[in-house]
Amino acid sequence: MELDIPFHSTNLVKNRDYVYLEGTGYVTNSKGERLGYHLLHSVNFPQTHNLPNRVRGNLSIIAFWRQIGPNTMELYATGVMDPVDAGLVRRLVVPNMASLFLSSLKYAYCGQMRKLSFMLERRYEESKLHGAPNRKNVCVTCASSISSRKLGDFGKSDSTCKLCFGFVCNPCKIVRKLSFVDPDLLLSQRKVTFCTACISEVTRMSAIDVARAYLMARKRHNDANSSADRALSSGANSTELSYSSPSEAGPRSAFL
Repeated sequence: MELDIPFHSTNLVKNRDYVYLEGTGYVTNSKGERLGYHLLHSVNFPQTHNLPNRVRGNLSIIAFWRQIGPNTMELYATGVMDPVDAGLVRRLVVPNMASLFLSSLKYAYCGQMRKLSFMLERRYEESKLHGAPNRKNVCVTCASSISSRKLGDFGKSDSTCKLCFGFVCNPCKIVRKLSFVDPDLLLSQRKVTFCTACISEVTRMSAIDVARAYLMARKRHNDANSSADRALSSGANSTELSYSSPSEAGPRSAFL
């Protein structure tokens, strides 16, 4: 991780980078309550050599979450971040450190976006098997008619919800920016349109059930790839080739 410090392009100060181990999970306390945790702790070994034009800092952060009610979480976090400077750089780094701590408040939003991504994958697989349903040209939220655009109808929208495939008008559509991993393993972000009903339904889904279904889907995908690889390898090792010898009329078989 690297923290961008103001004025680092002037060579008066250098960015700080951090090499750390990160862990996420949950534990159970003496009362039987389940507590989620997130841990970051700096590490240092020969392979983590210093990078040019950067100063290696140190950090140690731990955060705990406890659910105290429906859609309500209690958070406690503490940590130490050392920018390896006691003067101007420390005053420049402190705001970035504060932003890093506050980023934990985005975990709930990130979880919702992950649910949306998972449901998009599921709907895409279903549409490949059964096709996308035909919907009426009305907004699925407000039921207003959505006709073909005419000259001057710049405020109208013929977007569709990518989960239910229903039309949504411009005032009713909800756009979320989701992250996807391309086939070449590059991370990309795209804006995706949803309707209010689908957003509400996905938000109420159990995070544990979604995570379990996601892991099971990945396991089936990996098992299928492994079986295909074994089949190809077995086929390559037992390929039958037929040829005719110039001195003999009958064919021969060779197994490779």
